Amino acid sequence: MKQKLRQDLKAAMKSGDKLRTMTLRGVLAEITRVEKDVRREANETEIVQIIKRERARRDETLGFARQGGRADLVAQNEEEARVLDSYLPAALGEDDLRVAIAEQVAAGVRQIGPLMKALKERFGAQLDGRVASQMVKEALAAK
Repeated sequence: MKQKLRQDLKAAMKSGDKLRTMTLRGVLAEITRVEKDVRREANETEIVQIIKRERARRDETLGFARQGGRADLVAQNEEEARVLDSYLPAALGEDDLRVAIAEQVAAGVRQIGPLMKALKERFGAQLDGRVASQMVKEALAAK
């Protein structure tokens, strides 16, 4: 994944795509920072988590830009978010998530923590934590 990011950065630089270049540089810088902290190469899961974190930052910035009426920042952050989305695995569908939650509840899991842990182990990077947490709370409240 890191190698693909580097190759895409080179291609963006050659084509003159400044927004994509800036976004990929930021992600690679964050990966390097994490690698220095843990003193080893980042694995695929860690890189996906870094990209998700960067994506969440864009969402937060979008909210502030919309509040402030800054159309230029809204457009920039939406484009950066699209760039980051292209590197994330396909998100898990809500129907699949509901089925998995129902299976866990049927198996006797009645607390949020263990249920979320089981979902993360099963789906990994495909799982959107916010959506899953909300659906788990709804399912447990219904029982």
